[in-house]
Amino acid sequence: MPGPICLFISSSPDLVAEREALGQAVAELPISVGFEIMHAQVGEATDIGEALAFIERCDLYVIVLGADFAAPMGIKWQRAQEARKPTLAYAKRALHSPSAQKLLRDARIAREAGVAWEPFESPQALKAHATRALAQLLFDQGESFGLHVDDVDGLLAVLDEKNEKPAEKPDRREGGSRSRRHHLGTRELTLTESLFGL
Repeated sequence: MPGPICLFISSSPDLVAEREALGQAVAELPISVGFEIMHAQVGEATDIGEALAFIERCDLYVIVLGADFAAPMGIKWQRAQEARKPTLAYAKRALHSPSAQKLLRDARIAREAGVAWEPFESPQALKAHATRALAQLLFDQGESFGLHVDDVDGLLAVLDEKNEKPAEKPDRREGGSRSRRHHLGTRELTLTESLFGL
């Protein structure tokens, strides 16, 4: 039986609320398989050798970039990309240090690894996107993680929430906007008439 899903999270030191949001996203995933998570932020006393060994065996790698891309984030990022780990990459919309700007500009490395940086503005936006992205990754690789039918159903429900759009309210405005819509509809009808000789 497969063990827990190993997840490594690397983040800038200024992202306390965002790390909490990621933890909530993982905890709220509707699956019965557990997670083993290692989180290492800049300035923590985590042994770099231990972190790199965990990255080598992890199933998923998440990087959350705040204002700075400081050591030892770079070596962890590089190890995850060299090992071709499935990666979720998030960048907070903020002023970035030169090292963070360089990372975001270096499209070649990200492209080679199949990584797309997802911008976010708030911990809530990060949590919402990470929940859906993690659900999709888990759904895509469900067998390798030992997910059960109930787990898959739960992930599908999360993914369906993403696709549901709130019901649009009918446009009950009057005046210019309504006339414009009517005018566009008439123009489409005129085009149809001219195409089919009606």
